[in-house]
Amino acid sequence: MQQQTWGNGHLPFLAVGRVKDSITLAYYIESVDTEQQDQTQEVFQKLLKASSQKLAAGQRTRLQWNNGSVCCLMDEQGRLLYCVVTSSLSYPERQAYQLLYDFRGLVERDDTIDLDNSAEHSLNDKLKDQMRELVKKYESMQDSKMSSANITPPDTSLAPAYQGREMQSGNYKKWILLVIVVAIIVLVIIWASQGSKDDKEEKKALIMYI
Repeated sequence: MQQQTWGNGHLPFLAVGRVKDSITLAYYIESVDTEQQDQTQEVFQKLLKASSQKLAAGQRTRLQWNNGSVCCLMDEQGRLLYCVVTSSLSYPERQAYQLLYDFRGLVERDDTIDLDNSAEHSLNDKLKDQMRELVKKYESMQDSKMSSANITPPDTSLAPAYQGREMQSGNYKKWILLVIVVAIIVLVIIWASQGSKDDKEEKKALIMYI
């Protein structure tokens, strides 16, 4: 089989199928290439056939497929299999499974769907818009995380030098202030001493005058 190559989408394929007769009930695929669509659905058919023996009710698994993977979730009754393809192995497993749980909720909440007797692809028209929105939602979540991871942190390499200069400037100002205070004190002492000397001389002159 030719190796699958996907576009820019993180989640190129999403599907749900009935296990007992290996019928695909609904699928969403991003590729417009007919051959690729056929190959992808063929792989999903093989997973449906093998799931009854490989997966227990409520169990999930992730399988590598070329450069990406296929994440599968069996429902609680072992009746339906939900699958999503990730174009890269780096796509978070937890996020892929959460998408499948959300998808399962969409399918099982609709009481108008006869899941036991619906024909092949019969739910495509009913679910295609919801499936597309779900895929785009989880692709956007991954794009946001990747963008956040690529944000360059602020450069703090100059911070220590700047802080050092700032501390040196502060210490220099303190020394200047201390010198000024000491100078003022010395001047006061000199002034007081000079005043006392003048008083003595005035008293001496007065005595001599008297």
